[in-house]
Amino acid sequence: MLMVLGASHHDLELTQLDRLALHPTLLSRAVGDLTTQPDVPIDGAVVVSTCNRLEIYVDATRFHDAIDGVAGQLARVTGLGADEVSTMLKVRVGAPAVAHLFTVASGLDSMVVGEAEIAGQIARALRESQAAGTASPAINQLFQNAARVAKQVATETGLGAAGRSVASVALDIAGLDQRDTAADTALIIGTGAYARVVATELRARGVHHLLVHSPSGRADTFAQRHSATTVTADELIDTMTRVDLVVACSGQSAGLLDEAMLSAALARRATPLPIIDLALHPHVAGPARLVPGVRVVDLHSVQQEVDPAHLDAVVSAQDIVIAGVAAFEERMAIRRLDPAVVALRQHVSGTVEKELDRLRAKYPADVAADVERALHRVTQALLHTPTLRAQELARTGDGAGYVQALHTLFGIDIHDSETAAHPISALRTS
Repeated sequence: MLMVLGASHHDLELTQLDRLALHPTLLSRAVGDLTTQPDVPIDGAVVVSTCNRLEIYVDATRFHDAIDGVAGQLARVTGLGADEVSTMLKVRVGAPAVAHLFTVASGLDSMVVGEAEIAGQIARALRESQAAGTASPAINQLFQNAARVAKQVATETGLGAAGRSVASVALDIAGLDQRDTAADTALIIGTGAYARVVATELRARGVHHLLVHSPSGRADTFAQRHSATTVTADELIDTMTRVDLVVACSGQSAGLLDEAMLSAALARRATPLPIIDLALHPHVAGPARLVPGVRVVDLHSVQQEVDPAHLDAVVSAQDIVIAGVAAFEERMAIRRLDPAVVALRQHVSGTVEKELDRLRAKYPADVAADVERALHRVTQALLHTPTLRAQELARTGDGAGYVQALHTLFGIDIHDSETAAHPISALRTS
């Protein structure tokens, strides 16, 4: 069964989400480790961690054991109690889990409805899972279908055509209108996916001079790709005395811009310093926010200021998601009956082959060959209807009856198809 355990800005305050998503890389490894443990019923897993959500998608065989395993790893990585972690996670199973991923990938569940960045973040999460060997076939199918649905939403509804994202809304709030920008120089802290989006957005708004600082030491590569100037840790204060804007979007080094650093920078400025803090683990927190002259726009600001997207586009996108979920369920249901269809074909073909062995020994080669061709045509004709019926029954959720019929009529036991009795749409949601 496919499941998702997670939380987003809809479920938790950002401060709570911050505690839960403190170490996304460690969590990905810890959850991935579950797929290699024989006593844990998890065949595949993907961790999606963004600035406003943490979600763990798993392909599991036992519901409660899978939840306990994931919650235990999350508690171990974060240092939170297992009971506290459990209360913070929302669990979706089966069709609701599929629908949720398709909705998220399409930008319909984002802080800024229609944002395009989330689709790329989900694609990267899948690639990381594939590289780590933790993406099961069902997980691969789920995420690949989510990508197709997201692309269809983007191309057919116009949702997100204005290019609105968390970064663009934050820049709007900070006063950097594309038509009349007041900034010429900006410092970006961070070099990840969000930093790339920010750099592109700043260029589009007329910011000519970009500087970049990387707490993880990757500034040089980013600077080359975005025609930016690198800034070392020792140069941060001096840089902040002369830039028009600071955008902090690193996933590391929470509290990097502390009170002492900002006080030193503001003491040498004649104007306030606008700081856009897009990190889930804030770079400007506590007393640092109270330094005179500091103007902070953060995720809370974005959450409060965004306007809803056009209703018609959202409704059209939701229709695409619903159709995508239905098609995915149908394909998965049919695939769960594949072992039964294969077993039936092997049973019939095996019986025919035994008879052909007898005929080959009894008749001349040309006669035996004619009989063999005739029997193969009869076999294919006989198996055509049972194969179609398997697909029809899978679509209606009656796969268990098909498996039982094979056992009753032919004595075929299909242990791998026991889950056919539980199509995605019938799985209970918690």
